[in-house]
Amino acid sequence: MIKFIASGFYSGYLPKAPGTWGTLVALPLCWLLLPYGLEKLGWATLICFVVGWYCSHVLTLDPTADPDPSYIVIDEIAGFMLTLLLSMFLLRIEPTVLLSLSTFSLKIWGSVFIAFRIFDICKPFPIYRIDEYLASTTTWRGFGVMIDDILAALPAAGLVWGALTFIF
Repeated sequence: MIKFIASGFYSGYLPKAPGTWGTLVALPLCWLLLPYGLEKLGWATLICFVVGWYCSHVLTLDPTADPDPSYIVIDEIAGFMLTLLLSMFLLRIEPTVLLSLSTFSLKIWGSVFIAFRIFDICKPFPIYRIDEYLASTTTWRGFGVMIDDILAALPAAGLVWGALTFIF
């Protein structure tokens, strides 16, 4: 059950770019949560982070194991959720706007997806340093697996805000 959850319903085992597959799993999850409001999406993001931390910790306990196995994609799910939540907050968008699947809402979904993937893959300073440090400690590996994606959500949401405010 831990691998099922950590791998995003086994999407992390799909060939090529497991992080992207995991992020794609987050799309319908967020869409299903949006009718309940931003507060519920926030709580779901926090729960996803805590559950992901636990699952990642269990799966990386062995000191010889990969400190951040590619099949673990719950971090991408939590990171995407936070990017969406922060983007909606910064843009002052109501959840119903994203449920409409209008041209504007599709720009938001696409922008959040692309911005999050960019920052998750690139891991700009200081994210990559934090990731490296936590990967080197067995005790904090599970936290490290999760926190780099949470940190990537911050500049990603800023990029979405900037793009949608000044470009579109």
